[in-house]
Amino acid sequence: MPVLHTFRTTSRSFFFLVLAALAVGCTVETTPGESPTPSAPGACATTGTGSVAVNISGLPAETAAKVKITGAGGATDVDASRTLAGIAAGSYEVSADRVAVADPIVRTVYAPRVTESTFCLEGEQTKTVEVTYEKVGSSNKLWLTNANNDTGQLQGFASSGLASTSTSASEVAAKGPGGRALAFDDEGNLWTLGPTTVDAPIARFAAGDLGASGAKTPDRKIDYAPACLPGYTDMAFDPNGNLWITSACAKEVVRLTPGQLASPSGVTADVKIGGLQSPAGIAFDASGNMWIADQDKKRVVRYDASRLAASSNDPPSLAIDARAPNDAELAPSTLAFDNGGNLWATNFGGNVIYKLTPAELSATGEQQVTPSVQIAIEVTAVLEGIAFDESGGLWLTYSRGKVARLAASQLGTSSGPGAPTIPETILTSDNIGSAGALAFYPAPSALPLFAKLP
Repeated sequence: MPVLHTFRTTSRSFFFLVLAALAVGCTVETTPGESPTPSAPGACATTGTGSVAVNISGLPAETAAKVKITGAGGATDVDASRTLAGIAAGSYEVSADRVAVADPIVRTVYAPRVTESTFCLEGEQTKTVEVTYEKVGSSNKLWLTNANNDTGQLQGFASSGLASTSTSASEVAAKGPGGRALAFDDEGNLWTLGPTTVDAPIARFAAGDLGASGAKTPDRKIDYAPACLPGYTDMAFDPNGNLWITSACAKEVVRLTPGQLASPSGVTADVKIGGLQSPAGIAFDASGNMWIADQDKKRVVRYDASRLAASSNDPPSLAIDARAPNDAELAPSTLAFDNGGNLWATNFGGNVIYKLTPAELSATGEQQVTPSVQIAIEVTAVLEGIAFDESGGLWLTYSRGKVARLAASQLGTSSGPGAPTIPETILTSDNIGSAGALAFYPAPSALPLFAKLP
């Protein structure tokens, strides 16, 4: 037992050095009459070959995992439980990505947990790694903010109940300080605006806390807001994970960085875009350009991505004045991009949803446009929010107690107030009072949203 002999004959400091080396799986070799020279802490022996057994659980049958093992033997993708035999000894890292299971409305997401993400594989050794997937509670649902109903300010409706017109209860009725706007981050956490002045202006509900009904407490609160009331209007993440928030009363859009969103202390926006009259809806395109519905000024405006690193009150890169066939102005309120790069806007006052094409969106300066598709919705509907699903259908807030879906096939045909378009799917629920913002997690992979997954 050379190593034990060394423990008896070496100094106290060397004793602890050897213990540290053994703890990380390093080898210590000795020569009779000499003090051993251990490998550096964290190093692994690279002699011989071993095996790695990867056990994957938690995914539905026939669903491929997304696991990668990287190390001395190179990089190997693993999509199911298996043993990798005869790989070189050395240091290894195991990583796993989220898996999204297909669904026509909104996919189910499974998040991985790895028991040991880094390890030292020695020759002739078999290392076992457990990768466990768990369903993300916020996924596979249509989410909406809810008012005038005491069942919960946040409602989540399971995708399984959204395929056709029906009357059903929400799967999740969450009571918590959420209202007016919704935005999911890439991990499925739900960000919203506080509904009253006593609530945090910006709050986050953890994804794992949204799998069941009940009282919910935000796991993150940001006490930053304009001095005016009602404060903030809408929010959206850009491609880099910055959260941008509009304020119609303050006439500006502000940016909070990922670092600020994670900060437990005071936060102040590092970028402010002014020169607007009443910024409401907000969206980002695939190039990272910011689009704003400047509602009272009755125009959709674009701020190029290259301009968003610094505060400015300069005019937008593009301002679109959208008009109805009778030349009436279509003041925008909410915005959403589809999978073809078209920007859809709601006209709250006229109950119209209209499309702006990529060609129209690529212009500069001030432009007047008569959208090629203008869809009138019946007068009882209240167009507070819109969101696209996996199949290209457009969900919208409808009349009291209802949300509805325009099928992709309905989005190519205009209609007028005399014969409004009736949505293909109408969901009625006692859990809905007045629906507000709408959102899905994950966002469809083809959309330019931060919460999308491949």
